[in-house]
Amino acid sequence: MAETVKPQLASHDHCTGCGACASGCPKGAVHMVRDKEGFLYPQITDGCVGCGHCAHVCPALKQREVPSAPAVFAVWNEDEAVRAHSTAGGVFTALAEFALECGGVVFGAALDEKLQVRHIVVKNKEDLRLLRGAKPIQSELGETYQQVQMYLEQRRFVLFCGTPCQVDGLYRFLGEHPENLLTCDFACSGVGSPGVWARFVESMAYIKRKQPVAVQFCGKLPGQRERRFQVRFDDGTTFDSPLSKSEFGRGFFGNLFLRPACHTCPYASVDRPGDLSLGAFYGLPKDAYPQEQRSGVSLLLVNTPHGAHVFDT
Repeated sequence: MAETVKPQLASHDHCTGCGACASGCPKGAVHMVRDKEGFLYPQITDGCVGCGHCAHVCPALKQREVPSAPAVFAVWNEDEAVRAHSTAGGVFTALAEFALECGGVVFGAALDEKLQVRHIVVKNKEDLRLLRGAKPIQSELGETYQQVQMYLEQRRFVLFCGTPCQVDGLYRFLGEHPENLLTCDFACSGVGSPGVWARFVESMAYIKRKQPVAVQFCGKLPGQRERRFQVRFDDGTTFDSPLSKSEFGRGFFGNLFLRPACHTCPYASVDRPGDLSLGAFYGLPKDAYPQEQRSGVSLLLVNTPHGAHVFDT
């Protein structure tokens, strides 16, 4: 009997870890395994039958089409409390509330009980707080793509928010762009190692002799623009530092523990896979909307007709 020829997936330096290959394998023969740096990479097991589906859906192996230039807006949420707990202008919350009001669900990155970053599904407005705020650690998707597909098949409206490579991976997994799916990527400066972050959490617990239970990577103080690294511990005490001056921030902004593929990211342009793209808006004149700028303004790119339709709704 001839030996099965296993497909060739993206190289270590180009694999984004989106998980489309593992999620889409019809035999469940592709597993996402952590390397020594804590990043997930696909590993093809002996269950592989050589169908090649994993390579077919891999975004890193596909040539992307050059899109038309997106429409660009400076936007913000009218709710001051939402903006205070958002990285920028709180527009993600407005999009998520729209999805929930349509009877839909929202997928995004959240911190679990161990402060590790994972994608979860939210079905009510009260839980949207779990998805607010930037989390510059690569999130674990698990079975998120399959769950998105399940809700789409139930004809539920789905909002999926993630890194550009995760959004692209979702579309490759689905093999189509369903009308009841709205995708939102963000202006990503790379994803940090989950392994490094886990060790960092352990280090905080060891040094402080108490357990960290909540983290804001881009917290805000009233009237200040500088983003802050804020930690709450189980005894109610807190740690607060400018993000750029914190140990985590210095390592992250110094590109010390980014995923290798992030250094040559093909999405670092206006070539965005999401219907909408979010980020922090910089460059408004200081006298333009001064109150809004103090609490944050979002950059919104409208990339597709579907995104434009939702934005105009």
